[in-house]
Amino acid sequence: MATLNLLLPVTFLALAQALCTKSVSPDLLDPCGFSALTVSVAPSSWVLSRQNCGQPIAVEMFESPPVVYFDYGSPEKLYTVVFVDLDGGPTEDKVFLHWIVANVAESTLLQGMTSTDGDTVMDYLAPVAARYEHRFGFYLYEQVYGTSYPVMPNSREEFDLGAWIGSQQPEGALCGPVASTGFSA
Repeated sequence: MATLNLLLPVTFLALAQALCTKSVSPDLLDPCGFSALTVSVAPSSWVLSRQNCGQPIAVEMFESPPVVYFDYGSPEKLYTVVFVDLDGGPTEDKVFLHWIVANVAESTLLQGMTSTDGDTVMDYLAPVAARYEHRFGFYLYEQVYGTSYPVMPNSREEFDLGAWIGSQQPEGALCGPVASTGFSA
């Protein structure tokens, strides 16, 4: 019986880890398909929210890093914010990476995460106008095992979000997205 008691937590953690780090396909990255993440853009104080998610917005609005809000986090959890251009990668399974910030506390997201909060994994790079319409997404992932120092991606241009999430195991495993929002430009 003692062996069974030791195996249950290990089995549960393995199952939770498998569910949280599953493959991320473009279909799963609908920026309007998860709980609401709110993004405020300075200096105009313009807000990207569930009400206008997916709508066309000038990329110039995002010249500086926005402030990211999430009202439904867990106080004991830390989060990772990822901002990508869903149509900016060279292939369908790759995206263009604009920003990653890890180790963001729930209290910080309630007050508004700025570019100086958390631990920057990849510096903010403002989006630029493209020849064709592009979809952009902000995603919030829960850090399953607390504080993590994710590996910096090799490339912004050929960023494989699913592979990057999978590489964070076990200490930095990410679950989600738990929230998102996005726009097109």
